[in-house]
Amino acid sequence: MYRYKWLLCLIGVLITTQPALALTPTHLLNYQDSYGNLSLKYSGDIRLPDPLVVNGDLNLENSQIKYLPLSLTIKGNLNLAYSHIEYLPLALKVDGYINLAYSKIKELNFGLQVYGDLSVAHTQLKKLPDRLYVKGDLFIQNSQLKALPNKLVVDGNIYIGNIPLTSIPSDLIIGGNIYR
Repeated sequence: MYRYKWLLCLIGVLITTQPALALTPTHLLNYQDSYGNLSLKYSGDIRLPDPLVVNGDLNLENSQIKYLPLSLTIKGNLNLAYSHIEYLPLALKVDGYINLAYSKIKELNFGLQVYGDLSVAHTQLKKLPDRLYVKGDLFIQNSQLKALPNKLVVDGNIYIGNIPLTSIPSDLIIGGNIYR
């Protein structure tokens, strides 16, 4: 009986200390639809293949995934809402929107270009990177931002409700309006 309990305890330790499960591109086919969209919503801490090209949207909402591949190309939208992702890869290309709402994101890349909307609403981000370009709308409400970055370009609107924004840079280029 003692050995049985000891073995169960050892198995429990091994299971809880295992590294993230690595998925191959073949494994990912099980999570992909006929449009090329890849959904790993509510998934555990898995490791995605590197490099990774997604022909549609990549949905990691509510996933336990902590790291994205170093080289990531998404031909649709990137949804990281409520995820555990803290940093975006340097080699990131997203043709659509990026949703980081309620995520654990800590920092965005210098010169990030977003070809749709960008939402950092309800995040702990303290600042946005200089030279940020957003083709759509920028949603920063209920975040920890105190200032907008230098050389910010937003072709759409900026939604700033409920943040301690103290100033707007003189070099801001905005195609739409600022809404509180």
